[in-house]
Amino acid sequence: MMTIADNVIKDKLQNVYFIWGWGKTTIAKALQGKYGFYLCSTDDSRDWHMKKALPEYQPCMCRDYVREYGVKSFWALPRDVIAERERQFLAEVTPMIVSDLIILAAQHEVVLCEGDIDYQMVIPVAAHMVHLCNAGTGFDWFARPDHRDALDAIKQRTDMSEREKAEIIRNAYHSVAQMEGVVPDWVIDSSVKNIVWDDRTSVAQTVSEVERYFSFVQ
Repeated sequence: MMTIADNVIKDKLQNVYFIWGWGKTTIAKALQGKYGFYLCSTDDSRDWHMKKALPEYQPCMCRDYVREYGVKSFWALPRDVIAERERQFLAEVTPMIVSDLIILAAQHEVVLCEGDIDYQMVIPVAAHMVHLCNAGTGFDWFARPDHRDALDAIKQRTDMSEREKAEIIRNAYHSVAQMEGVVPDWVIDSSVKNIVWDDRTSVAQTVSEVERYFSFVQ
């Protein structure tokens, strides 16, 4: 198996700016609208990468967890299984994402990358990184249209009782919210810039802080 040294990959990603944490999509889209940067969302490419996955190389990405555990929805899985599946999935999909970013970096002056990724795998090869930490109380991960679809799909199911649907939705919220407001250990232990926002912070304020850190403005 070929191994490419981190410094080689980092050189290819010099013009890629990673935005992680809570509210990353909002901030990345605001920067894209202001500067016209190319925006790569790892969430948007998940389905495409799953189609490319092979069991011998990406076994987690190829597993049917819903059928395996005999549940009616992914969000009905045990919370520890959801968390572990996400960790394994990110470990397998991140090399695919990095491969995409190398190509995009050669095509665009600046590439913004937002979305979930194996952070510890990417930190050694990333030149520009920022993490957003939500210290407020009003952030709803499922409020985004592309995330809301997941809840709507559950609510529209005809093979579940209303009680089952409510329990699955509670499980979904618990699974995505357990790290809200917490600075992950990997941020504390690394050189990643952490920017905290709360209910009183405007999008413009966070955008300004991110663009100053990335030196988009002089």
